[in-house]
Amino acid sequence: MDELSRIDIDLPAIGHNLGVIRQIVGDDCRICPVVKSDAYGLGLHRVAGTLEAGGADMFAVYAPAEAVELVATGCRLPILVLMPVRELSMVDPMYPGLRTGQVHLVVHDVSNLDLLESFAMEFDFLLHVHLKLDTGMHRGGCDPGDGADLIERIMDCPSLHLAGICTHFSSSSTCRETTDRQMDRFDAFIDANADLIDSDCLIHCATTASLNFGDRYARSMVRVGLGWSGSSPNPTMDSAISGLSPVLRWTSRIVQVRHVARGERVGYDGDWCPDRDSTIGIVPVGYVDGYPTPPRDHQQSCTPLVVGLLWNDQLLGHAPVVGKVSMDQLTIDLTDACEVNSISTNCRVELLSNVQGAPNDIQSLAMAGATKPHAIISRLHPRIRRVIHGEVPQGNVLSAGDHAQRGASAV
Repeated sequence: MDELSRIDIDLPAIGHNLGVIRQIVGDDCRICPVVKSDAYGLGLHRVAGTLEAGGADMFAVYAPAEAVELVATGCRLPILVLMPVRELSMVDPMYPGLRTGQVHLVVHDVSNLDLLESFAMEFDFLLHVHLKLDTGMHRGGCDPGDGADLIERIMDCPSLHLAGICTHFSSSSTCRETTDRQMDRFDAFIDANADLIDSDCLIHCATTASLNFGDRYARSMVRVGLGWSGSSPNPTMDSAISGLSPVLRWTSRIVQVRHVARGERVGYDGDWCPDRDSTIGIVPVGYVDGYPTPPRDHQQSCTPLVVGLLWNDQLLGHAPVVGKVSMDQLTIDLTDACEVNSISTNCRVELLSNVQGAPNDIQSLAMAGATKPHAIISRLHPRIRRVIHGEVPQGNVLSAGDHAQRGASAV
């Protein structure tokens, strides 16, 4: 059966990227990789195993089912569930992880805390919780004015342990001023309630993007998602994160070469009309696979979509994507490339490069598609075959003592 495209995943690059982040934050700051949505669609087991072996201290997921799946992989690190949990019972698959203290939950509001408190007290165990403050994003969390009362309730309940206090920045990849304003609110809350906060309570707000802004944002833990995949959220901003290695490479091939006369229209709605006799190639990849489709009003004012042309895995050059991206195919303009090389259906195509700064790297692809790098990665369709480079670690190669030396909880 023909392979339409493939994604190469470089596991050693994930370990390398975690090491780069460790150098930035130092040994005293814990690293919590975000591995929600099946580790952005790259495979929770292989990604989490590599990150745990590389020295991660905690994992963050969005939903309870993801925490259960992560425990099932053999993960021994604490796991933070980010969403507000509104239902719990003893038959919940998450219950064993909650009881042992491996799974932590986030408190977003009073009703959320009511449930967690009654649940922990009914079944008589210590539930680890993190209080989330809304400092300006207005997407989950409590108002700072209510936060002190929630902390007091948590501290007064013998079945709850305040394991962390956190917030989330709305614009850390685009606006330093907005991020500073949120950080000021967060710091003011921490300072005002310092007497209620135990020394082992994790203070965390920084994500990959806000690591660019210095040590003030790192606090005692950082939550990194895009960073472990080897990308920076916004390459147009000055970045303190250097040396990351892209984890992904997406390739396909040309399945047909066609000649189009000047003035003939190509693709749906005839959006592209060559001003010369042209050669186009058909690539069997489209938006169903996760390839971006820029809005019409964005196409003429942004970085163009381009692909790399490969022969024996050597880069021959690049070709622009022309016309509308279809459900399962796209067209590329080979005219200039054919003047230099012999392009045929044996030529492979690099849709997403693993070379930083390439015109088809993750940042360029996201900018051309008017979206975010996270969206490009997480929308890659499961039908695309994944080829893994490097071994998936079997269990955590670091001892509990190694983690404890960085202050992490050994589970």
